[in-house]
Amino acid sequence: MNFFAFELEGISFEYQGGQKALDSVDLAIPFGESLTVLGTNGSGKSTLLYILQGLLTPSSGAIKVFGGKAFTPSKRARICMMFQNSQAQLFSLTVLDELMFGPLQHGLAEQEARGRAEDIMELLGISPLANRSPWQLSGGEMKKVALGTCLSTNPDVYLLDEPTSGLDPRSQVALVDLVMKLRESGKTIITATHDLHIIEDISGRSIVIGEDHKVLADGPSIEVLKMNDVLLKANLIHEHSHWHEGYTHKHSHFGVHEHAADKGEAGIEGQPPEAEQKFGKGGFYQNMGDLGGKLKILLEHWQEHNAEHAKTYLEWAEKAQAEGRSELAATLREIARESGRLEELFRKAESQL
Repeated sequence: MNFFAFELEGISFEYQGGQKALDSVDLAIPFGESLTVLGTNGSGKSTLLYILQGLLTPSSGAIKVFGGKAFTPSKRARICMMFQNSQAQLFSLTVLDELMFGPLQHGLAEQEARGRAEDIMELLGISPLANRSPWQLSGGEMKKVALGTCLSTNPDVYLLDEPTSGLDPRSQVALVDLVMKLRESGKTIITATHDLHIIEDISGRSIVIGEDHKVLADGPSIEVLKMNDVLLKANLIHEHSHWHEGYTHKHSHFGVHEHAADKGEAGIEGQPPEAEQKFGKGGFYQNMGDLGGKLKILLEHWQEHNAEHAKTYLEWAEKAQAEGRSELAATLREIARESGRLEELFRKAESQL
């Protein structure tokens, strides 16, 4: 018995004109696995999904689909792709027609296809859009309809290309919850994204494709998220970011963190040379002599990231509210409001230099 949905060996792909998209990719994806394909725009994530869908043929290398080399109609019926650009996926006159199209092509009677479409619209919260034209919807609404077209055929494999892009925080939470349910049901789910926030929830395994179109890492999602050097090389985080158990926290590593200062360190390994010029080799807390210059830089930095933090608190408040945790949501909103007070204090300190 074959245990793999896909087996790729030495897969490369070049578009016309010699534009390389993938370079010597080896990848085996078992049935029932939830895999995240991480990479920046242009790294080849979407191209990989197109190959798995059978929309593109590799320039070189070999691919097996469900144990065989050919993309037969029966195999294609077991795979559904949600495109990054939903407009490329939708073509019917109404949302209801979109969601009935796949089931009808699979041989369902019209009444049964309609019932399935109505169930999916209710699941996705888009029932009021049933008679609307897909092209008159917002980007987020179109994304939900595109996902609905995949759900309507009940495939074995879901290929999701940047599924959270264009969605508001509440819709992102709902989508992640849905993917988690699909995982629990044993579906094979392959998600291409550069959104690090959702990875631990939607996948047990992740691969990273670099800007050179090669696979840089392959392993458990929680471990891949700790590979700062790999994420930096792939341009998924910048050199002042690191991962904090489920979310990226962007801030300086020039020795201003307590954990760095306690050790007398100047931040993460590989800090840029300008860090030493600004804060000294021993870190900020060991070099307080030049209050004017160094503290001014720090205050500007703190002000900048205080605004980022406030935005993050509000985003998580939305997610908490969507899960029915109203008290937590209220507390997070209060933290965001209090961030405004910090902004005033930063400006006050800056004026006193």
